[in-house]
Amino acid sequence: TLKPGINTIQSPNGGMIYFYNKQQGGTIRTTITAGGTTTPFFELGKHTKQDLINMLDQYPNAHAVELKGERVLITASPARVKKYLLGSNTDPVQLLKKMDEATRIQDKVAGLSEEQVDKHYVHYVEENHSPDYYMYATSYRTAYVGDAIQYVLDINKFITDGWGPWHEAGHLRQQSPWKFYNMTEVQNNIYSLSVEKAFNQPSNLEKSGIYPKAFQYLEQGNKNYDEISDVFVKLVMLWQLQLAYGEDFYPKLHQLYRDMPSSELPQTDENKKQLFMISASKVAKQNLIPFFEKWGLRPNNDTIQKVAALGYPILTAEIWKGTDSNPIKPDMPNVNNILEGNQFAWSLKGISDFEFAKINFNKSTEEMQVDLKAGVPHHYFNETYASIKVQNASGKVVYNKDIYGNKQQNAESQKVSVKVGDYIELTHLEGVHRATLTNVDNSKQESFGKKAMYEVTKEGLKKVNQIVNPKPDTEAPTQPQGLYASNLTSNSVELKWNPSTDNVGVKEYQVLRDGQLIQTVQGTTFTDQNLTVNKEYKYAVKAVDAAGNTSIQSEILLVKTKDQNVSYEKWDPKKAYTKGDKVEHQGTVYEAVQNHQGNGDPNWIFALSLWKAITIN
Repeated sequence: TLKPGINTIQSPNGGMIYFYNKQQGGTIRTTITAGGTTTPFFELGKHTKQDLINMLDQYPNAHAVELKGERVLITASPARVKKYLLGSNTDPVQLLKKMDEATRIQDKVAGLSEEQVDKHYVHYVEENHSPDYYMYATSYRTAYVGDAIQYVLDINKFITDGWGPWHEAGHLRQQSPWKFYNMTEVQNNIYSLSVEKAFNQPSNLEKSGIYPKAFQYLEQGNKNYDEISDVFVKLVMLWQLQLAYGEDFYPKLHQLYRDMPSSELPQTDENKKQLFMISASKVAKQNLIPFFEKWGLRPNNDTIQKVAALGYPILTAEIWKGTDSNPIKPDMPNVNNILEGNQFAWSLKGISDFEFAKINFNKSTEEMQVDLKAGVPHHYFNETYASIKVQNASGKVVYNKDIYGNKQQNAESQKVSVKVGDYIELTHLEGVHRATLTNVDNSKQESFGKKAMYEVTKEGLKKVNQIVNPKPDTEAPTQPQGLYASNLTSNSVELKWNPSTDNVGVKEYQVLRDGQLIQTVQGTTFTDQNLTVNKEYKYAVKAVDAAGNTSIQSEILLVKTKDQNVSYEKWDPKKAYTKGDKVEHQGTVYEAVQNHQGNGDPNWIFALSLWKAITIN
């Protein structure tokens, strides 16, 4: 950095020296005290091709020749300028204009306006000291070893075969926060492809046969994007986002990262990948998790939840099959599938228009009220007649109710938390005629058919075809505990047990008699009827969650039905009892734990110090 006053600079190895004044005003005055030679300097807008020829003739032994456009600077040897620029009949004016154009194209991809760009010129330098290299990019310059500079100096090669210079210039624009594992030679080619397309050249991905390789990879089962060895195959994923969402996608993505506070920028490869998937979804205004999963870029549950919380529609179009010649556009939401509003109400009716369920959802308060009315919904249907389910953005089922047609339903009211990113699913066997949705805000009503699924979005409700689970549920519920029998008769028994727990939620219980499934129930009680008198049965229970995971079965309970003539004295709260006495109360048999005299208290039968419920064999 130059300091006020005199600054002495030496260059013992020779070469070009540049001064860069970052200040808006002030001047720098230089004096050469020793050494130095005149350098031919061609400036766009001031010189012509003939001027360049004259300069080369006047200074045949110059160290270098420099050509400066509005945005670019070329430094090359006189010999190669003569050989590749003049030798190809290139007009330096048109060359610099084309290189300035390429620079502005890449700036646009990076989301930079002419006022925002770095004031340094994009520097193209002939390099003759690193014979093991061909082309490379480093701080403030791109370099071309020996004859590689021809792709810069020959305008025809720069336009039709300039991938090398475009690629190296792209390196200067890469953003680190989404340059994750093995992306250094991938990410920069977004800029190369953009110049290639703007110059009306055939796509490198098509002419080099990259798309078939990419599609072959996409058909694999267990994919991992990090393990793709071909950088051009990896590039396809990035380019398909532009093909699908247009040329504004990457400028907006760059701007999004540029506006992030430094404290939010990711530092690890894994965090870079996760944030990239979230940021890309923000820019696309679509949930891109299916796209990234298809490519083997693996979102974690936190990323899935954050993308879902954005409230954008889930991608269903197969944009991963898109190519330059056949781009696949995303399935942007149909306006008919978006129900804008804050309050919605569903009505589920059965036989004789009996409204057995009413649901009210207020998006502003993030609350859904479910009211079930007592009665039999429809006695013609010996099966699940309707159902109500709510799944949150993390995949957890927070409410799940199956309503049977010909079974007595108890009255029930419950408030359910429902937020943006959550899903609501309703089914009704006769939904076309007996189930409606009302948008309370505009009083519009519609039937929802046999099945309807909605994603809660910032705008309201989005009709969807599937519920996206962030991760398959493979965890089974816990083993049911405390299985016991009550209300035992000669031909029936009531079974009860303690509820199981599950990471998502228990959907139902399977009741087994003598090892065979006899019934599936949602609660923790079941009455088995039509049993044989004085016969022993073995019962067990299993818990099942919504994903079909089944728990270990409970401990086996032995139950023996009563003889026809077996009965027990009704419990009398005022009577004296001796340890071992058995009485019956409300269908359950109890045995006295100790001698005691009743005092008329109706709750003493439930005192564990006095009585215990028993199973009668």
